[in-house]
Amino acid sequence: MPTAATSPRKRRTRKASTTVKQPRKSASKVTPTPVQSEPVVVKQPVKSEPVVVKQEVKSVEKVRRNLNQLDGFELAILPLIYLEGFAKLAFKVS
Repeated sequence: MPTAATSPRKRRTRKASTTVKQPRKSASKVTPTPVQSEPVVVKQPVKSEPVVVKQEVKSVEKVRRNLNQLDGFELAILPLIYLEGFAKLAFKVS
């Protein structure tokens, strides 16, 4: 039983808004205005033969290091690289 010394909780009330609300229009009463537009003309480019540029591919040496020589970022990425290789292998088999 509550005692007489406790006061009742106060209700939170909303503050009166200072903005004026505009009346909403229903979709059935709104008439769309027709848009006058010019017909769109698409110009297609003249087809020509593609230009092929041949470049020499430089070979890159692979560097293999021990786990003791790797820094923090490389140690964090290492499991993701193994996971990627496993996923490629799993999809290749199935």
